[in-house]
Amino acid sequence: MKSKQAQTPEQILHILRSFKSLMGKQNSMSPQTRCQTCVQTVKKEGKQTFDCLLTSPMVMMEDQECVREGVEEKIEILSNQIKQMQVKQEQLESQHYQLSKNVKKLNLDKKQQLQERSQMVRKLDQMIDIQTKQEDNLNQLKQLFASRKII
Repeated sequence: MKSKQAQTPEQILHILRSFKSLMGKQNSMSPQTRCQTCVQTVKKEGKQTFDCLLTSPMVMMEDQECVREGVEEKIEILSNQIKQMQVKQEQLESQHYQLSKNVKKLNLDKKQQLQERSQMVRKLDQMIDIQTKQEDNLNQLKQLFASRKII
């Protein structure tokens, strides 16, 4: 049923770190490939970035370093959460296996109990039939003995 295999935490970390390496790099797409509104946005952002570089280059570098550290922390937190979720998934799969095993055992026990009960009911019916025949035989004997005394 699983069409897609889950990625390991190491693979996810590799992907996230590759995004981290792209941070701080200028956009490589040329404005000619974008639509007119996108070109205006790129030009505006480029001018703001250039103005910031002229006014405070050290502040921007420090901000980028803080952003990178924040991203690294978030990546570590996410990788830990992924590992915890995998452990919980394994626990849930184990619990599900145990639960299904217990349900099957319970169903078998119920089936065996029903079979034993029906066998006991059949034996009880046989014993009742035997007792009824014995009572009939006893009554016939009583009638025979009673009729002999009269004669």
